[in-house]
Amino acid sequence: MKLLCLGTGAADWDPKLATADPAFRRLTAALVNRDLMIDCGPCVYEFAETFGYTGLYCSVTSILVTHSHGDHFNADAIARVAAEADECVTVYGDPVVGTLLPLSEKLHFVPLEQGKPTVVGRYTVTALPANHSTAYPEEQPLHYVLCDEAEDKTLFWGCDGAWLYNCTYHAIRRLKFDAMVFDCTVGDLENDFRSFEHNNIRMIDEMLKSLIGSQHVLRDGGQIYANHMARTLHTNHELLCARLAPLGIIPMRDNMEITV
Repeated sequence: MKLLCLGTGAADWDPKLATADPAFRRLTAALVNRDLMIDCGPCVYEFAETFGYTGLYCSVTSILVTHSHGDHFNADAIARVAAEADECVTVYGDPVVGTLLPLSEKLHFVPLEQGKPTVVGRYTVTALPANHSTAYPEEQPLHYVLCDEAEDKTLFWGCDGAWLYNCTYHAIRRLKFDAMVFDCTVGDLENDFRSFEHNNIRMIDEMLKSLIGSQHVLRDGGQIYANHMARTLHTNHELLCARLAPLGIIPMRDNMEITV
């Protein structure tokens, strides 16, 4: 399973200032095996142009939307992906997301039932509730468990969200992951209001002590990644790497390709 980081920043990064400089972070999104996107915000086409990718999204058939915040969900970008894709594109997410999409012959929407495995192209996807909120009280932001049976690989995608809900913890604690991605918006800052819907580093460390230390959810060779770093709450990437290395965590960066 190949995971390409299209963006690794939180909402306080300004897309208008985007550059190829590796210090810059776009709004968080990722591309899995070139055929599945996790979130599709306003930066995805600028990313492709800046880094010289041609037809990067032509093979996309599925888009998983975590929630409707504008740094993760952009209806125009999704419509463009569908228009340019070789096949029809299906978007998956909370039912609220479907009401915000310009559906067409090439763009479909499938609402996900939390905790129920769903076949999404070559993958089996399970949506789990995330500790986060949006402007729509009826919307439940989502984390994802993504299984690629053909490669026998399993990914946990945990952006955006703070402490895992109890039900989400119980859903994943008996699984074995090859990679786990956690929201790391708040950095080392403590006693901050954002920690009620985003993680700081200490929160991730505490969760991992249980998930890995006692529940053994990580396969041999598996890796933990930090993502969704706020511009104003983090040091530079090199210092963040040094800070997270003792915890066994690798911070993602834009245009980083990960082999899961």
